[in-house]
Amino acid sequence: MMTYGEIMGIIYMQVTGVGFLWNCVILFLNIYNFLITHRTKPKNLIITHLAFSNAIFLLFGGIPSATRILRVKCLLEELGIRIITYWQIIGRGLSLDSTCLLSAFQAITISPNNSRWAQLKIRAPKCITQCILLFWVFNLLLNVMIFFLQINPPNSTDSKYGCNTGYRILDINNENYVKLRIFAFVHDSLFLCFMTCSSVYMVIILYRHKRHVNHIHNNSRSIKISTETRATQAIVLLVSTFVLFNVFSPIFMLYMSYFKYSVTWIIQTSVFLSLGYPTLSPFLLISVDKQIPRFVLCKELKFRV
Repeated sequence: MMTYGEIMGIIYMQVTGVGFLWNCVILFLNIYNFLITHRTKPKNLIITHLAFSNAIFLLFGGIPSATRILRVKCLLEELGIRIITYWQIIGRGLSLDSTCLLSAFQAITISPNNSRWAQLKIRAPKCITQCILLFWVFNLLLNVMIFFLQINPPNSTDSKYGCNTGYRILDINNENYVKLRIFAFVHDSLFLCFMTCSSVYMVIILYRHKRHVNHIHNNSRSIKISTETRATQAIVLLVSTFVLFNVFSPIFMLYMSYFKYSVTWIIQTSVFLSLGYPTLSPFLLISVDKQIPRFVLCKELKFRV
């Protein structure tokens, strides 16, 4: 009979595997479309980067967490654990930044031509690459502090089983740890607030648009509008999913920092919730990226013929 830890470890591995596979599918399909057409839309570029960021987080976050729960012996040295933690935090940060960028770009895209955002419709597509590069530079420089902070003593937990990664490997009594957590909290809060504001703005636009479409009887125009509306609804759902799965993580971290000790169920719940968004987001991105269903449908038709 399997133990609780073995069941949780298998669930972690399954969730990580499904999420990593589908993020890679979206990533490779977008790359394939780019190689065929030699051009890509700004929205598809953001989706590609989001899928890549989710894959990084699942690779460096989900697998180490599963091996720790399964009590697999850790063969990594301190430097290897720091590297895994570094890329795990970068993957989560880039995923947050990409989701926020996708939400803001869609809000600008569907904004009316007579609104304040109208001038950004021309400039926004040209700034996507610069924004992504800025996200990489910011996250790489901010999280490099991981290599200089003191980690927990080896005998503080059952560290002989699995590789303890993430913020919990750091010594919570260290002042530099508090500074890093403050920077991370400010970063997450700013992007979450901006993401929420853009989502609320899109909901308002969709509501006004729905009232306006009721008076339109042109079928061709309504079909064109409904396609963009479905993409906007999918992005709003994507943002809501991110907030739902990540809103409890800072609460758990503050709880453990206040009581100065680790609680197993809180750590496992926090890790499991962090894996939810990168696993579910590919299925929502399929509704946003119209090229993916079209590509799959064409392949199926060719195969049947």
